[in-house]
Amino acid sequence: MTPSLVVIGSTNVDLFAQVTRHPTPGETILGSGGGRTAGGKGANQALAAGLQGAPVRFVGAVGDDGDARIALGSLEDADVDVTDVQVAEGQPTGLAIITVADDGENTIVVVPGANATVTPADARRAVEAMAQGDVLLMQGELSRTTTETAIRQAVAAGHRVILNVAPWGSLDGDVLTAADPLVLNEHEARQAVAELGLAGAHDSAGCARALREAGTPSVVVTLGPEGAVAVDADGETHVPSPRVQAVDTTGAGDAFTGALAARLLQGDNLRTAVAHAVRVGSYAVQHAGAQPSYPSLTQELP
Repeated sequence: MTPSLVVIGSTNVDLFAQVTRHPTPGETILGSGGGRTAGGKGANQALAAGLQGAPVRFVGAVGDDGDARIALGSLEDADVDVTDVQVAEGQPTGLAIITVADDGENTIVVVPGANATVTPADARRAVEAMAQGDVLLMQGELSRTTTETAIRQAVAAGHRVILNVAPWGSLDGDVLTAADPLVLNEHEARQAVAELGLAGAHDSAGCARALREAGTPSVVVTLGPEGAVAVDADGETHVPSPRVQAVDTTGAGDAFTGALAARLLQGDNLRTAVAHAVRVGSYAVQHAGAQPSYPSLTQELP
């Protein structure tokens, strides 16, 4: 059987507002937009991987409301398997309130809703159903216990785990160092180094090296418009990003991580996978929204 990418994660509806600039605390400004699209870091990464040719199984939860249809629509259209997405009775589908300024930068408030009902037992069942060669992809929007349970069980069963700790949340050291790769942005990399009590890391590359030396098989730190740095047993490499005009950075990190996971599942080495993922992320920032900005295999990358 062809190996699959199993994503246990969050699914939300994204509510967008466009503003000329972000308001200061206590300030009210006028915006535009108000559109609702599918989102959630787990669903975003599952979709990005599926659009890049990976067979994907998504495990999560939606509410028993009208937003559930929006949240799952893009996944179903991309043939992502959503059989294991449960409906949480009496709970709303997760909601992300996103404000995007004219310079492309965003602020995001996430209301977990049904995502909070994904339990360690759900994670165990999902991992037990994984076949040989399947890869597990996790993020940081589910509960700590659910995330740690899934990763520990997958590692014990011999599965590769890709972990993107975003948004940042404290995880036990054995969970962080089990990731292959551990995918972080610059801020999260510094937090991971602090969490593990590592010293001597003064920049993103230094953080990646320190995490690798602490026992993590491979580490990828994304650098926004500067690309990404990757460290594994073959050494350290910096992959620059194509120069593009950013329209909206929402979900670009998820586009990167999903594309990276797809290429690693398909057998690429880390550097080749990162180089492709950087181009997918660069494509995404040129388009509005999260999931609507993700390219398929037929679209030309920068």
